[in-house]
Amino acid sequence: MEILLNELSIHGQFESFEDFQSTALIEMLCFFNLQKDGVTTLLKKSDIYSKQVYRNKSLHDILISKDKEGKSDEIRKLKSQLITIITDPFWDSHKQCSDQHKYLYLKQDVSNSCLAEAYERDCPIISLKPSNFLADRLDVFKDNNGKSLLNYYSYLSLVQKLYNDRFIEFEFYCKTFFKGTKLDFSLVNRNKSFEFISNKNDEDEFLNSFIMFRDMNWYDILQQGGKGENVAGLAYRKYENQEIFDTYKVQSTIYKFRTTQKYRVFGFRSGDTFFVLEFDLTHRLSD
Repeated sequence: MEILLNELSIHGQFESFEDFQSTALIEMLCFFNLQKDGVTTLLKKSDIYSKQVYRNKSLHDILISKDKEGKSDEIRKLKSQLITIITDPFWDSHKQCSDQHKYLYLKQDVSNSCLAEAYERDCPIISLKPSNFLADRLDVFKDNNGKSLLNYYSYLSLVQKLYNDRFIEFEFYCKTFFKGTKLDFSLVNRNKSFEFISNKNDEDEFLNSFIMFRDMNWYDILQQGGKGENVAGLAYRKYENQEIFDTYKVQSTIYKFRTTQKYRVFGFRSGDTFFVLEFDLTHRLSD
């Protein structure tokens, strides 16, 4: 899937590097990770390095700065990732927008910009937030002809769209969409989990329970334990056959919760996070 980074959404709107880092840079790097994972082709304009970020500092200035912004390991890591934003692939290496036409957005001339190029390629756009481009669709006009372009300023909204359109698999979606929540899929055994899900209906059953788990607090989750007639909701409780999971070598108790009357999810809790290990769609782990 081809998608263009909106260089016009970098317009000196940040107060400091810390402001840029916390409000835009981390999210922007998430967008770029989709390219690294082979999901999207993210194109930029070749002069994006010159865009002003804050206090007359450009992306290039941030990369070469030797002041306090470049001292911490975290900042060095971010700078190394930032390099991918100002290097190939560039859309203007094979430009499709025409210099013979005028392109307008909100009656402003945006010729020879990402918006003009996206108009011709008929592809989505990624914009930074905060910026002047926080709308789900950007209406761009070429002469008297208009086109409404999809615009993503939330990484998760793009991931949701990619999943809905089947550009990404359910496993990739879960690992991405639930990252940083109380439900973590980084340790999941693919061969004993996602490989068992064979159709969209099963996906929907699991997804609904994952969203419920994410949105509930731990007190409410723990109230939904019990067995037999006392079982309720997610039915979160300790798994009896702990030794079955010995190969994972986790120093925590294994718990399970249900997605339907038939399906179960197994893993362990660490702090406020539940790490998923396996799914059960056939009662093979029934206790």
